[in-house]
Amino acid sequence: MEIVIEQKSKPCPGVERAISLVEEAIGRGDKLFSVGKLIHNRREVDRLRSMGMEVIDRSTLDKRSEADKMAGMGFLIRAHGEIPDTISKARKLGMVVVDATCPIVQHSQEVVEQNVREGWAVIIAGKHEHPEVEGLLARAKGNGIVVSSVKEAESVKTSDRSILLAQSTIDGELFDKIRVELNKRVKILKIFDTTCRFIGNRREEVRKFVKDFDTVLVVGGSDSSNLGLLFTTANSIVKDCYRIEGINDIDPEWFKKTQRLGIVGGASTPRWQMEEIKAYIEEQQKENNPKGLNNRKGGTFKWWIRKNRK
Repeated sequence: MEIVIEQKSKPCPGVERAISLVEEAIGRGDKLFSVGKLIHNRREVDRLRSMGMEVIDRSTLDKRSEADKMAGMGFLIRAHGEIPDTISKARKLGMVVVDATCPIVQHSQEVVEQNVREGWAVIIAGKHEHPEVEGLLARAKGNGIVVSSVKEAESVKTSDRSILLAQSTIDGELFDKIRVELNKRVKILKIFDTTCRFIGNRREEVRKFVKDFDTVLVVGGSDSSNLGLLFTTANSIVKDCYRIEGINDIDPEWFKKTQRLGIVGGASTPRWQMEEIKAYIEEQQKENNPKGLNNRKGGTFKWWIRKNRK
């Protein structure tokens, strides 16, 4: 079985920047505290935690016994951004802010702040409880709403003078549909397409890549929105498509008839995770088929023996 990792699979620039900032700070000997996950990739977050990054809840900053221990330490703003009140609390504790906010998210925050000052209401197309959306909604200062579907766009109460922007990782096609619907209902609608171009391009790249494979593994965090989009894209083309976080999620039965296996990563998936999976499957192949033999119908020698013993 041939195994190929898609050449363009790598973290987006915002994620790469966030990881680098953490590694640099820890390398200097700084202790870092992050409210929530830095990125939506549990295994990479665990790796950074093992180096010295600590993940906390927002409520920790309100607990005097806990907060005193963090005074003077590093406060990490994750790639999805953070609500202003939390950042303010960290600064009041004397914490040194390390801002790993994705530049695209940072731009969206500025758009919201500027337009709220000018009296515009804010409509955010995205997931209601996504950390990026929470940060944008907080900056709307009570004059913002979230729309997660076309159905919501058809019925949600809106202001006559509103701006529309997107959670950066939302499906671009969904954003367009929400935009069209709100355009019918909002008297004056100012639109900012803040969807991530990297993610939009990745979908087309994945479409082209997976068509040449029998089986596809889509690797990354189970809670990653952009990975979900890539999985849906790949699965619409390749029936035998599986979304996994690591080697523990792999079932050897998936590959019994596979001649070519493709591996794809999301915008929050470091290259090492895909390389690890490829190496693991190759090693399993060697163990199951030490002489490199193939049966007449494909598959490994071990599976061929099992079949003919029945």
